[in-house]
Amino acid sequence: MENRVLLAFVLSLLVFVGWGYFLAEFQPPPEKIDRVEQQTGKVDPALPPPMPPPLPVPGQIPVAPAPAGDIPKTVPLPVQPQFPGNEVLVQVFNGRANLVFSSKGGTLRDIILPEYKDDQGNIVNLVEHQAGEKWPLSLESTNDGISYILQNAYYEASTTSLTLTEFIPTGTLTFHLKHESGFEVIREFIFQHNSFMVEVKTQIIPGPYAANNFQYRVLWGPSLGGKVESQTDMFVFSGPTTFANNERIETPAEDVTDMVHYTGDVQWTAFQNKYFAAALIPMTGTKSTLVQKVGGQLYVGLDFESVQSAVNATHLLYAGTKQLQVLENSGHKLFRLLDYGWFGNKVAFLVKPLLKTLEYFHGITGNYGWSIIFLTCIIKLIFFPLTHKSFKSMKGMQKVQPYVKLIQERNKGDRQKINEEMIELYKKHKVNPLGGCLPMLLQIPVFIALYHALFFSIELRGAPFMGWIQDLSVSDPYYVTPVLMGFTMFVQQRLSPPIGDPIQQKIMMFLPIIFTFLFLSFPAGLVIYWTVNNILTISQQYYIYKIAKD
Repeated sequence: MENRVLLAFVLSLLVFVGWGYFLAEFQPPPEKIDRVEQQTGKVDPALPPPMPPPLPVPGQIPVAPAPAGDIPKTVPLPVQPQFPGNEVLVQVFNGRANLVFSSKGGTLRDIILPEYKDDQGNIVNLVEHQAGEKWPLSLESTNDGISYILQNAYYEASTTSLTLTEFIPTGTLTFHLKHESGFEVIREFIFQHNSFMVEVKTQIIPGPYAANNFQYRVLWGPSLGGKVESQTDMFVFSGPTTFANNERIETPAEDVTDMVHYTGDVQWTAFQNKYFAAALIPMTGTKSTLVQKVGGQLYVGLDFESVQSAVNATHLLYAGTKQLQVLENSGHKLFRLLDYGWFGNKVAFLVKPLLKTLEYFHGITGNYGWSIIFLTCIIKLIFFPLTHKSFKSMKGMQKVQPYVKLIQERNKGDRQKINEEMIELYKKHKVNPLGGCLPMLLQIPVFIALYHALFFSIELRGAPFMGWIQDLSVSDPYYVTPVLMGFTMFVQQRLSPPIGDPIQQKIMMFLPIIFTFLFLSFPAGLVIYWTVNNILTISQQYYIYKIAKD
């Protein structure tokens, strides 16, 4: 009975891991969600012809709106391909991130997080950009010519640098564009000290183009920095993610042809990877979110409400880590950026206290490796009475095994008689065949929660333990801990009573080998947890089976 339960637990774990792999590799694109409106539209080219014709005199622009579908695709632009002025880079230091804005388009050029490094050991920059691509926070119009002005004209910056401290907790950066045609744009960025959140206010005054009723959007893309290369990438989705109508929607590139819109109760749309995210959060003056594909690259964005080509909108930008406590404190249901999978989401309520406990021990030890060990000991201590009862039940079941076989041989073919005599046998020897099952089942949710707490925790990223383990978030480079884990699992198995038929016992013999190979690619922090848990279990088993007399 006990071996069957243990086997079921192990197989459940394998299904748990395999299910994540299946979803990452073989799951078909999700069906259209009824509660989220999805529309497809053609994406406009980002750049106009190199030598556009002259801009007409503003008074010559028709004042009556053109019929639907007949609005000219391109507004004529000045003869010169370059706008007057020079690019100015504005540095913003807020205590958590160093942001660099450009007066060309009023866009973001860098979001540097000094506390974190990428796979190459460089400080993380959340902005990834290549020539010809749009910059994050670019404005775009449904008209090519207006888009060209929005993204290439030089805005006037209110300052060249901004430094926030505890004594200067807020700051504002304003970009102002006054085009010669009378078209005007004001972009205002409001920063808070020690925060990943930025408030963005956008005002577009169309001037002579009011009659055209152009539409506008703000974009983030085409990617996000801080990505990590790992053998466990199959468990993590990286890319556009939207939270609308209480649904977390991941949008792979293959699901987008031109543009997909999400409307309704939209909380945010984001680019995210395992540890970082950049989310656009609508506040006022927005009507939907979108995922756009341009030249094979994806962008997320917000559609602004436009009345006679005028816009007055406010949105938030969250650009930082996917640390649970930070996301919860930021509001707007940003904690849903974290996705623990189908299994993990069912026990997500346990993740937070586990992470808080991990942080508490880190405050004492200053080392996340020792923090994991102490956390494992606390969990083992909490479940000590249950596991103690489980092992005693297994020991009792071992004692009555000869009588069980005798009953089975004596009543071959009479299942009812076998069950009746076995019940009497259990009562006589005060043995509960389920006594070892329930404690194991109760520990499964905690194990899954801790698995996800360690697997997705950015606190472990780049955190050393000791010796050769210099990053608890990646696999052991020399496979020492997985092999040690497999050995402890083998010892634990040898101490357990040989209950069950010979076939079951042979299957159980291979489990340490299977788990060793499975854990070779797991983050070292997870392997340390499992290994320490095995060692504590071995100590408890040894006491029950070898020392205790009852």
